[in-house]
Amino acid sequence: MIEDYSNFSTSVNHHIEKWNMKSPVNCIILNAIAVYCVILLLSSVFFNSLLLWVFYRYKELRTSLNMLIIALTAYNLAASVIELPFVIISNFSCRWPFGRVGCHFSGVVMYIVGIIQIYLMAAISFERFFIIYKPMSIKSISTNVILVVIAVCTFMGVMWAMFPYLGWSYYSLEGALTSCSVEWFERSFNVISYNVTIFLVVYTIPLIVIFFANIKLVIIIRNLPNMTKDAQDEKAKKRLQMERNLTVIMIFLVVGFVISWTPYAMVSLYSSFIGDDLPPLAGTLPAMFAKSTLVWSAILYIFSNKQIRVKLTMGLFYEKKEQDEVSMSRDKTVIPITNYTA
Repeated sequence: MIEDYSNFSTSVNHHIEKWNMKSPVNCIILNAIAVYCVILLLSSVFFNSLLLWVFYRYKELRTSLNMLIIALTAYNLAASVIELPFVIISNFSCRWPFGRVGCHFSGVVMYIVGIIQIYLMAAISFERFFIIYKPMSIKSISTNVILVVIAVCTFMGVMWAMFPYLGWSYYSLEGALTSCSVEWFERSFNVISYNVTIFLVVYTIPLIVIFFANIKLVIIIRNLPNMTKDAQDEKAKKRLQMERNLTVIMIFLVVGFVISWTPYAMVSLYSSFIGDDLPPLAGTLPAMFAKSTLVWSAILYIFSNKQIRVKLTMGLFYEKKEQDEVSMSRDKTVIPITNYTA
């Protein structure tokens, strides 16, 4: 164990690239983190794949909101499969065994997905506000518009994550030296300018959009019961109720996302602009907590969305039962054989 954390931080600060350096954190703690990441990986693969299968199987579910959820789910699954194995192996090894190239690759994958996540959350919040603001006149945003939004979110994620490759800041080992991210400790203008820009454009501005949209949504959905009473059409009432339920789900999803990422953002903010005396675990645990967004968004959406649950039950159980019944009926069918004579 390294007791002088200031010396440890200084070594990171000057970017001494000892890629095979043993972690300053006790191996038992790192192994526990590795087990957590294994559970996270298996859960993410299962629930994200399950949600994507439902959307693939039932085309009627591909609304404007669900298309954003599909993009979010697909990116979460990709990040889990690609990035989490690096973190699992390194924490079991109690060091980073993949060198500079592995650090850069692992860091950029998670950073791309993290940026795309927050932009997609802002897009989801705005979509809900756009639909709920006039629920009787706007049923859905066009597919082309949603695809453009997803493409823009993806481009922004790739762009900001690739700048360190081009020389604006760089990727380095963080916290317990078992995971990688952009450099937070160095005080050079190159690194500080990138971090300031990231906090403004990637965190603060999307967060303002998210809070503004969701505060408005809370106000609007409080008045939706009155609108439901005034609506004469039974279909209109059901649609209002459905949109209200979806909006509540999305508010919980967005709030959970912000809660998951905020500790890591605060630690990064402190490391970048205030001090470099944080213990290694203080830089690692918030990052591991933020990775939970890779799985719980899919879990929340599956178990809180009645329409998804119904389609999932139909797809997994009833259709299989019908197929078995058809197969049994075919086996019992007697096919008559006719002999033809010349």
